[in-house]
Amino acid sequence: MSRRRLGGLICAIATLGSLAACSSDDNGPVSIKTADAYSAAIRWYLDGIETTPTPTTEQSGPLIVYVAPDTGKAIDSQAQASVVAEMADMKDQVTVRFADVRDDALDMGLPDLPVKDDGVLLIVGAVTEGPPPVDVDVAVYRNADDEHAFTMRITTSGDSFRATAVSAVGQG
Repeated sequence: MSRRRLGGLICAIATLGSLAACSSDDNGPVSIKTADAYSAAIRWYLDGIETTPTPTTEQSGPLIVYVAPDTGKAIDSQAQASVVAEMADMKDQVTVRFADVRDDALDMGLPDLPVKDDGVLLIVGAVTEGPPPVDVDVAVYRNADDEHAFTMRITTSGDSFRATAVSAVGQG
């Protein structure tokens, strides 16, 4: 092979490589997945309790946060793993547990049906996956007399997703 052909071949390969690199970096709009919405809801809740004292006893160790879908359909194991990985930087503050239905997270033997382990239950509505912003309904349940419903808007914040607008929609 002549030097001219070899040079042309190298140039062509380099051009193709740079085009492939450019196209792989441009993945289009970011899409919010169900796990992203769950993580954003947990972070939103944790951000809120830093300024508001918890109504129950003092916690020793990380706060237990149960997450359950309002549909009663089991949360996909990949979504669970993604949420746990996303929350790894907060393992000293929170332990995330998943429940298929809300009753799985409740202490059914007590009259006011509190969340097990002195925790809190976030009941998350259906997530319409897609580019931000995505609106998600979330109920914060502590016991039968302490449940509040919210609608949150999930957007991007750097490399993660955050609830940027939250509005109360009633009390259960």
